This record gives sequence, structure tokens and C-alpha cells, in this order.
Amino acid sequence: MAPVVTVQTDVHSPALPPASRLSLDPTLKRRGVVDGGWWPSSRDAETELPVLLSLLNARVGVIVRLGVDARDWDDLPHRIAVDGHVVRIGRFADVNHKIIATRGPQDHIMLLVVPPQASTAEAKSALARAASGAHGGTPEEILAAAGIELPN
Repeated sequence: MAPVVTVQTDVHSPALPPASRLSLDPTLKRRGVVDGGWWPSSRDAETELPVLLSLLNARVGVIVRLGVDARDWDDLPHRIAVDGHVVRIGRFADVNHKIIATRGPQDHIMLLVVPPQASTAEAKSALARAASGAHGGTPEEILAAAGIELPN
């Protein structure tokens, strides 16, 4: 049974547009554990992952596969059709709150997943650190530095 998720709204800050929920190291030099971050609005993979894929396709080229941490999502599909092509979704028991976006055989972009319940301020801090282009730490360290606690 999937965990029950309640919708939580940050009433102190306006909602961010989808493009503001994705951060990428502009150089993609891959100097850290992650190359950027994604702050989904919910744990609903069928709603959130197509948005992410559309943004990535526009910014970095066509994504052919996503590897996701199964702990971060509810009801993961095996495939998603986006922008005229099908993207395969791989589920992993523990990729440490990351999404692995694959453009080609050896071309992977690692994205931190910021939990949807994070406040706007916490999420912005984590997204900035994830996209800094430097070794910002592990996903857990980045989230903790932003004040985001992960469930055990």
C-alpha cells in the first residue's frame, strides 16, 4: 500500500512556476554528486515526471530514460510519453533522493529530489546548492543544510 500523502501549501510564499522548480549547473561539468535539483509539487509521479521531462528536453536535449528513487514517489509508471517520445522509468530502492536523467549511453544528469513538503525558502536553498557546480555534498547533506528533514 502506498503511503498516504497530504497536500501541504506554503502560505507564506507564492507558488513557483514549474521552470523555477528545476535547477541545473549551467556548465554541467559534473563536479559534484548532483548536477542540479528538482522540487516536485507532489509525490504523484504521473503528474510530476512529465513536467520535469518537458523542462529537461527543452534545456538539455531529449531524455530517453529516468532512474528514480522509489522512496520519493507514489505509483511509479514504467513508461511516460512526453513530447512525442516514450521515456522508460527505472525504479531503484535507494539512489539517495536523486533522479538520473539519461540522454545517451554514457550521458547522465543527476538531480537532487527536494521533497514536495519543503517550504519555498528551504527548496530554493537546496536547489541553489544542488546547481552550484561544486561539490555541495551528498543529497542528504544538501537537504539538511537547507533545513529539510527526511523521514527515517
